[in-house]
Amino acid sequence: MVVEKALKAVIAKKTGELPPRIHDLDQLAVQGGIREGLSDEQKQLLRTLGPLQIETRYPDGKKTHVRKLTSTICEQLLKETEEFLCWIKQQLEK
Repeated sequence: MVVEKALKAVIAKKTGELPPRIHDLDQLAVQGGIREGLSDEQKQLLRTLGPLQIETRYPDGKKTHVRKLTSTICEQLLKETEEFLCWIKQQLEK
């Protein structure tokens, strides 16, 4: 969810308004005007994290993506998320 909030911060800074009440990370990147500036790895991270945050936020018994997580995958996602958040912070400081 931290990536969603960071993307919404970009939108708020860009527009001066409250960000939309959506959870689609890719769409938030588009609305924030940063989608085109994302690397392929960052785009992939958003595609990976999107379903995970939906499953944990709105549990309905089917956690197909969450079940596939291993400690190695979680460590990698954490590392990539931290790097992405540093990049977002740089964008906000511009």
